[in-house]
This record gives sequence, C-alpha cells and structure tokens, in this order.
Amino acid sequence: MINPDTQLFSSVSVLAEFHPLARAIQFWSDKNGQRHSKVVYEHIAPTAMQALEVDIAIIADQLGKASLPDFYQFCSDIELIFHGAQPSGPVAAVSDIDWLRLRRISIYAQYWKNRNPAEVNKLLSFIMGIPLYSQIVGQLIVSQASEREQEIIRRITVTSGVYMIGAELYKRLFRHEIDQAFNEAKVLVSAFRGTHEENAAELINRMAEAALSKQR
Repeated sequence: MINPDTQLFSSVSVLAEFHPLARAIQFWSDKNGQRHSKVVYEHIAPTAMQALEVDIAIIADQLGKASLPDFYQFCSDIELIFHGAQPSGPVAAVSDIDWLRLRRISIYAQYWKNRNPAEVNKLLSFIMGIPLYSQIVGQLIVSQASEREQEIIRRITVTSGVYMIGAELYKRLFRHEIDQAFNEAKVLVSAFRGTHEENAAELINRMAEAALSKQR
C-alpha cells in the first residue's frame, strides 16, 4: 500500500520545480486530520516565454494519476497527442485535465516539429517523464523519512496548523530526492522510446513498477 503522505509531496514537487512563478509550498491539516499541500504562486502574469512553462508544469502535474499503472500506454497516448491525434488510453480517462493547456502544448510541438525537432523531442520526453517523476519523488521523500520531511509532518499534525516553506528552500531541502526521481523517470522514458520488442508494454510497465516498489 502506498503511504498516504506520498501525494502530499508528489504534486507540489512537480510545480515547485517546474512552474516559473512558484513562490512557496503550503502544508496543512484539516479538522479531520487529513493532510494537504499546495503551491503558492507569485501574483504576476507570466511573460510570453513563461506561459508555455506554466502550461507544461500544470499539465505534468495533472497527468500524474494517468502515468500508472500502465506507463507504456500512457506514453503512447502522449505520442498521439503530440501528433495531433486523440488519446484512447489512460490520458483520455483523466476527468480533470485542462485540455486547453494540453492542446496548446500539442500545437506548439506540431509547429516546431520540423523547425526544431531536437527541442520538440526533449519536450515530448519531458511530458512523458514528469508525471511518473511526481509519483517517484513523493515516495522517495516519504520513504527516506528524513528530518526535514518529519518536521513538516510534525508541524501540521501536532499543532493542526499551517506550515509554509519557500519554493527555493523546498527544492534545496529535497534536492537529492528530486534529482534521483528525475533521473529514474528519464531512464524509463528512454526505455519506452528505445524498446521495440513484442512484449515492450510488459517490459516497460514492469520497470516502472520496480522503480516505485523499491521506494516502498
């Protein structure tokens, strides 16, 4: 069973790392003792260059729940979207995804596909990998049970209060877990894009499950 605190750190780690206007992370517990977290943003409009980064960060966060348990089909869906087609797998089943943002990313990728294929290739890999990264990093942070993670839990549980931490400090405190999760996600995306055996789906999904299981 996945530790219930995993989700507490999963989505905020994505947005803190990749949203250009992320300012702080807020953790709190409600009257029922349930723990919550959210990212607090700068109250300014993103620049034209930042707008795409905002779309990518938010979509990567929203896609987290679709990346498992069938990571192979998830990546296949992302490939379809980047080619202007409709997904039919786990991405299509996400009920609260911002399709307008995802279409903007897809249009951007299709426009630049022939003009700058290397950048579009990196973007495709990023959209495939970051949703899985969010699952891995949350489990890593919780499984390490570090003093910094335990302090956050203690503050919002014992006092039933709110704990705020700056986004940059959050990233520094959990830099090791963030980098490790990012590297593991990159390896899995590379495996998906480089595996062409008949049982590729089984192989990739087994690798994704192994990456998560070893953190539990």
